[in-house]
Amino acid sequence: MSDMLKVKVLRTVRVADGTAYGREIVKGTDDEVPAGLFDGLKAEKYVEALKAGKKTEVLRDDGPTIAEYVAAGYPASKYPPEGYASRSTPEEIEAAVTAEDAAKALEAMRADLTKMTNAQLHELADAEKIAVETDDNKATMVDKIMAARTAPAAA
Repeated sequence: MSDMLKVKVLRTVRVADGTAYGREIVKGTDDEVPAGLFDGLKAEKYVEALKAGKKTEVLRDDGPTIAEYVAAGYPASKYPPEGYASRSTPEEIEAAVTAEDAAKALEAMRADLTKMTNAQLHELADAEKIAVETDDNKATMVDKIMAARTAPAAA
């Protein structure tokens, strides 16, 4: 077995341990992970290194759910708040982060379209077969292109 590193578990996750299914390390606990996995787990904020002889703090369990956290204006990707244990399921957190990512993608798409000239927007609309009027202003064309791009696909 490879070298193991002592870690503070920030988010529950299943890690490889040489068996077919791996094992779960649980948020709010101290554990050990294979050294080869540490950098990836740390980058994704699943774990942080434990200093020798240092005890981890106990996470508070009276924090917000992911829905409450996002409703208060905080990014889902930063949940749970530092020092608090999660009160939401991994599925709820994943859904909130996915929604946040989708909103960012829409925001980026709108920003890119807004940078275009009216003539470029007309050309784009023609190429994507999106109906725009010759007298539509820039904002209206951007809205029509966004609506066409984000409309559910016809069944």
